Amino acid sequence: MLPKLTWSAALLAACVFAFTACFGGGDSSSSKPSSASSTVPSSSSMHSSSSGVMDKVESGASDVMSGAMSDASDAWSEAVSDASDAMSDARSRLNAREESGVMSESRPAAAEAESSWALRLVNAESPLPEGFSVETRAIPGYENREFDARAADALEQMLSDAEAAGCKLYLVSAYRSVARQDALFRRKTEAFMEEGFPREEAERQAARYVARPGTSEHNLGLAADIVSADWYSSNNDLTTAFEDTPHFAWLAAHCADYGFILRYPEGKEAVTGVTYEPWHYRYVGADAARAIMENGLTLEEYVGKT
Repeated sequence: MLPKLTWSAALLAACVFAFTACFGGGDSSSSKPSSASSTVPSSSSMHSSSSGVMDKVESGASDVMSGAMSDASDAWSEAVSDASDAMSDARSRLNAREESGVMSESRPAAAEAESSWALRLVNAESPLPEGFSVETRAIPGYENREFDARAADALEQMLSDAEAAGCKLYLVSAYRSVARQDALFRRKTEAFMEEGFPREEAERQAARYVARPGTSEHNLGLAADIVSADWYSSNNDLTTAFEDTPHFAWLAAHCADYGFILRYPEGKEAVTGVTYEPWHYRYVGADAARAIMENGLTLEEYVGKT
């Protein structure tokens, strides 16, 4: 559809052509008739003159319209070309962002990278692959206490802040090799066998307290058994009595701030497959930890594998 200005130009041109045809043709002498009879044109001359005027008008208008249509077509082609170039440029920039690893603002690259290891589910149904290894580092102040190097700072900060708050904690265990896990599992199995359980049932009972080798989060390097600093002055093992201490209350209220969760909460045994352990904490990252703790979830429920 032609713009309003183009139509106006066409109409004006038509009027100019008509005016010129009617009044502007011939030389100055022909503008004055030599006799009265010449002032009254014949019907045939009027028809011829009218026809000529119309031809000129139509021709002029046609030229104007053709020019306007050509200009509009050129403008449209240029606009389509510009839009195509802009889309191509935007697509190139997007591809470059994806190739360089730049993530969308709704899910930062750090969160994506973290979820690939911090949220790894390890349990009886999801054992670690053979040959799994993790880089660990020692936790200062402890002998033979190692933790995943990517989360060790968070663990140290949590232990330090708890002490500053008057709830000094003790790190019972952290990373365990699969070989060490196997030794613990066999020892627990033998204890049930001494109580009269056959081996198969003894192993099943043992698995409720000590994970089978390769299925323990301690083998992953992201789990920590934590109690109060004076726990072993009146206890010789880990028990649910730890939940009655102010140290447990502090951990339950603040562990998520450091990216940790109470991994095996009470009432979720059917989901986790592990009995309630108020001393077992697992690093999952700050965002996931808050979501899990605030909504009373387990890691299985959070990652959708229940």
